[in-house]
Amino acid sequence: MHVGEGFGDTRFLSIDEQTNAQVHVIAKRESTEINAFLSDSVLRQPSSVELDWNNFAVERRTSLPYEEPELILQHHFLILWDVHVAEGESAYRRGRFSPYKKYPNTISTCHPGIRTAVRSRFKHEVIVGALHPDFIRGIEEELDKRPNGTFHGLYGTDDPDLRNLLLLLVKESETGGRCGILYAESLIAALATRLLYAARLEKLPVKATVSPLPRRQLRRVLERMQADLSANLNLAMLAAESGYSRAHFLRTFRAATGQTPHHYLMELRLSKAQALISNRSMPLIDIAAACGFSSHAHLTTAFRSRFGSSPSTYRRGL
Repeated sequence: MHVGEGFGDTRFLSIDEQTNAQVHVIAKRESTEINAFLSDSVLRQPSSVELDWNNFAVERRTSLPYEEPELILQHHFLILWDVHVAEGESAYRRGRFSPYKKYPNTISTCHPGIRTAVRSRFKHEVIVGALHPDFIRGIEEELDKRPNGTFHGLYGTDDPDLRNLLLLLVKESETGGRCGILYAESLIAALATRLLYAARLEKLPVKATVSPLPRRQLRRVLERMQADLSANLNLAMLAAESGYSRAHFLRTFRAATGQTPHHYLMELRLSKAQALISNRSMPLIDIAAACGFSSHAHLTTAFRSRFGSSPSTYRRGL
């Protein structure tokens, strides 16, 4: 499912600029699912919906004081409680509420089904991720060892893996998808895998030896990378070249190369950029586009991290 078919929504928000008494209308896209889930909330940073990610949306929101009725959920939601302790009440029987307290950096989840009524007299700062159920099912079918049991909600759980993956994704979203779709999709697949085990209260299996991607399939994948360095390659495209599922491709590619597909592709792009920089007549902005970087700034950041100097400094030293 494409993000625009379920996670995207265009809203028009009027802003009264007091300095000149003019009203401007700004288009802001946000996740319809997250907006329904947290109906009394406001977006604090740009939504990942702006990047058209598939099957997943993440947003940083401020949840205002609210009283929300019972709600039927179609998606999996992860809530990372942010900044302050969050206090409120949730219904455990019709008309009966019990208090809750969620601490910063802990995770709560809600899965497809009925979410009970909730209310709070305070505002909460949260990071919320929404995963499409078909995507979760697809990831589960690709696992070598599937977790058992039914889904359980997490209620303010300290889960460093889920927290770190969600933080990496919201950072990638708020920096405009700077690292590219392959990076984001790898993180989303890892988040879904971790959620499958955490929601069933199972530990991730001990890492077993993984056979490397066979040489023939690896060559096809690497040739696709080389041929499309300027393209926004995604995980599905590269997995299709190997003939494997996304999850199996990720494991076998790493076993064969010692790197994730994203890191390997980044090395190829930086190597090409390094070679093109020696051509003093080619503008750096054109080199960035030719090598698949989203902007001159993205090229500069990645190049400095890899080679210890900016592209312009490197070129002057040739």
